[in-house]
Amino acid sequence: MGAAIVFFIAFVVIATIAVNVGLRGWVREESRREAHFDDPRTHTVAFGIPAGVDPTIIESALMHAGLDCEVGRVGMVECVRIECAESQREQVRRLLEDLHLRGFDGSELDTSHVVFEDER
Repeated sequence: MGAAIVFFIAFVVIATIAVNVGLRGWVREESRREAHFDDPRTHTVAFGIPAGVDPTIIESALMHAGLDCEVGRVGMVECVRIECAESQREQVRRLLEDLHLRGFDGSELDTSHVVFEDER
């Protein structure tokens, strides 16, 4: 009985340390990505997330196309910030226009003309 208690306590301690180390690495990686996106030398475009749309749909399509992105605020607008060169701007626009976005209520949203936040 005593060995089982010692084994259980050791397991809990090791599991707690493993979770903490994993979370610490994840937080550091997210901080690094955020600092990269906030760096003025990193060229980004911001696409305002339409009301009622899950941003992970947009993020996954962009990441599948090989573009790095993150969700964040630009001014007072919740946006997907996309890292791309100025020459890729139209490619990103076409990619976003080809998405079939649905709101949380199931309604189809019109994305036939994408406007980035710096173009407003």
